[in-house]
Amino acid sequence: MAEEFKNSNSRLPHSIDAEKAVIGYLLYYNDSFDEVFAEVSADMFYDERLKAIYSSMLDLKSAGTYIDKVTVKNKAIENVNAFSENIKNIKKNAEEKSGFTEASLNDEFFNELIDSAAVSASLKSYCEIIKNKYILRQAIKYSNNVIARCQGGESNALEICNDAQLNFFNLSSNGGNKSYKRAGEFILPIFEDIDKAVNSKNGITGVATNFRDLDTYTGGFQPTDMIVLAGRPGMGKTTFALNLAYNISMNMKNVLFFSLEMGGKQLVKRILSALSFVSSDKMRTGKISMDDMRIITQKAAEIANKNIYIYDNTLLTIADLRNECMKMKTKEGLDIVFIDYLQLMVAGDNYKNSNKNGFMSRQEEVAAISRNIKALAKELEVPIIALSQLSRDAENKERPQLSDLRESGAIEQDADMVMIIHKPKSENGEVSDKTDINIEKHRNGSTGTINLRFDKSTTRFTEWDKTTNIS
Repeated sequence: MAEEFKNSNSRLPHSIDAEKAVIGYLLYYNDSFDEVFAEVSADMFYDERLKAIYSSMLDLKSAGTYIDKVTVKNKAIENVNAFSENIKNIKKNAEEKSGFTEASLNDEFFNELIDSAAVSASLKSYCEIIKNKYILRQAIKYSNNVIARCQGGESNALEICNDAQLNFFNLSSNGGNKSYKRAGEFILPIFEDIDKAVNSKNGITGVATNFRDLDTYTGGFQPTDMIVLAGRPGMGKTTFALNLAYNISMNMKNVLFFSLEMGGKQLVKRILSALSFVSSDKMRTGKISMDDMRIITQKAAEIANKNIYIYDNTLLTIADLRNECMKMKTKEGLDIVFIDYLQLMVAGDNYKNSNKNGFMSRQEEVAAISRNIKALAKELEVPIIALSQLSRDAENKERPQLSDLRESGAIEQDADMVMIIHKPKSENGEVSDKTDINIEKHRNGSTGTINLRFDKSTTRFTEWDKTTNIS
């Protein structure tokens, strides 16, 4: 039965009456082109003749040509003939489309469309019917694809699920309401932001980090922002990110931390060391006192009560990232995301091009990953902090620059903020416990340098003029 349904196009969801009603209205009236064109695309039409006519209307509208029965008919015939020419050597398709020739687009058919024209009050409803039927047909198409892939056994199960979720989400988004807004619609949110800033504590309007100088520069990490934390290996990127994550969780925020390099146990051990002031070496060797054990136990309980969630699979695709973020946002709520680190991600099988990875180069893949991270931050309306490597050239510089971001200039372009973590050397060439957080790019604020003190034994960052920051 399922196979019969799959192969029977006549049984796919559609409404020829609705399609005729919309096109008939557009042929008869000339006051709703923009409204209809904004809601319905040519691909949404099931009937090939009606699709050709609607597509011709779009062409005429783009060319500034008046739209009526005569102009549309001539353009539609031109389009259909061109289509027939393109498929004339493909017997199967030619047979399927053979009914849609110049003869089938005669005056009688156009008069029938005009007679079927919807009344103005019903136009929106008919557009909704066309969109709904299109979404159902696409859903069947995607479902059949999932079944074929599952039965084929060539793809990973989670990958199939992630791809399916992404396809269905894009389908529901494209079939939804318009995503653009009049400028005036942003006025109220602007005043709400101003009011929030006026009534905020110390001007913090975003996600506070509890690092005083960083919060002063940023006003807290802002929703929809992609924030890049870059540095060479050994500079403390992961440690600083973990310090940020815990500080943020102290403010009753939900944090999702993607770790592609370290396991969850290692990450939590670092947090525990920073909180308890007991070095990770002591924990590893078991050389801890009773007092150490008491404070470790106390701080472990505090960590357990914080809303920090860790994803530590070594492979992370764009679809995985979005899938996990959407699940957490729906189930637990989500305030901020960390990715450690961007260059370890892969785009996944959603991207097809010239090779098995879908890209001509790794730079192209990283650029796609970066764009998708920024898009996801906007979609989720939360800040996403993506850790990033710097090129080897940065090691020979007194101060690394934006151009040292590794593998893709797109990271610099997509990011709303770029922070580069760097440990300057003293005059005698020694590395001190001083660490600079250089804000090299800040789309919505000022740039500058924040000085922090780093305790390597307890993997803990504190304000430069303070002895403690996490409590």
